[in-house]
Amino acid sequence: MIKTTAWGALCLLGATSAVHAQSSVTFYGAIDTSLRYTTSNAGANGPANEFALTQGGFQGSRWGLKGAEDLGNGTKALFDLENGFVLNNGTFDQQGQLFGRQAWVGLSNPTFGRLLAGRIYGIPFGMLSDFDPLGIGNYLENSYLARIVGVRYDNMLDYSIARGPVSLELQRSFGGQAGSLSQGSTTAVAVTYKIAKFEVAGVAHESRDASNRKAVILGGGANYSVGPVTAYLMYLNARRDAGFTTSSTTGAPLANTSLIGNSTTILGPNTQTAQRVDSYLSLGVSYKVTPTLVFTGGYFLDNVAHVVNQQSGKIRTALVNVDYFLSKRTDIYAEFDRNWLSGASVTDPNNPPLTFAGRSTRTGVGLGLRTRF
Repeated sequence: MIKTTAWGALCLLGATSAVHAQSSVTFYGAIDTSLRYTTSNAGANGPANEFALTQGGFQGSRWGLKGAEDLGNGTKALFDLENGFVLNNGTFDQQGQLFGRQAWVGLSNPTFGRLLAGRIYGIPFGMLSDFDPLGIGNYLENSYLARIVGVRYDNMLDYSIARGPVSLELQRSFGGQAGSLSQGSTTAVAVTYKIAKFEVAGVAHESRDASNRKAVILGGGANYSVGPVTAYLMYLNARRDAGFTTSSTTGAPLANTSLIGNSTTILGPNTQTAQRVDSYLSLGVSYKVTPTLVFTGGYFLDNVAHVVNQQSGKIRTALVNVDYFLSKRTDIYAEFDRNWLSGASVTDPNNPPLTFAGRSTRTGVGLGLRTRF
């Protein structure tokens, strides 16, 4: 009896090993932090300069688990659970959610494409990062594109398929509100064409708040590489209905703390009567001097119509970044940015990079260390 039991256990162990031989789970992450100096911050006694240990200039720190199981005939089951945290104090990021960066499960097949379900990066953020010189940075002053388009959305179905150099991606985030199929929902589509040294893409996106007010985003971009130099170009137009409002509470309609609204202005709550229009343009170039040394420059411009009813404004940023790789996974970098606000944007609390404590300019300098695993 003992021999039979032992033999059965060995057979079970062998079967388990065979299953796991076709599956993989990867633990991964990134830790990015920097010393950051900025001018024109809001201090206790008015605007003052600030020197602080902050999150990094490239990425928010995170760790995650992702996996794939081979189901046969090219079909795979996929999942990704990704936590974000703030390195300098050890707290959870993304509203304190355990897997606030990503949490999804899905299936993929080389013929039929890929289908994911869960908390997923929105198409504009994921796609347009290819056309930002920093891949969309992590300082507010160099990443306000993320505030215009939003970063990630709950209750999402995402379908994508590729044929040769062309790929298509569709998303639908369900609002989950009783009696309405549209409140709190998001719908997006993107088409990308990519060959060896050239990529171009376009995106259309619509989000609706609890009152069915809309934020509509249309845009696209391109990048092109010649030897060690890569050039980047992006443009998008984002329109928010007057009163468009997001929520910071998980489960509420359009719970998205990254996406800016159009309800509270310098005139006070519920006084905005005009549609806010952000016309965003970015230009950039990166130069790989050596395999371990990269210089990057960028310029971002947001022309904002109807910041406060008929008043308009501008937001501009110019930056330079020097990145030195100590290894394939670890780098140190230095970043300098100069930022300008004008018109009604100077004091608008809906500004993607926030206000500069009533000032029209801000200068930032960061020295950072990043490692990935």
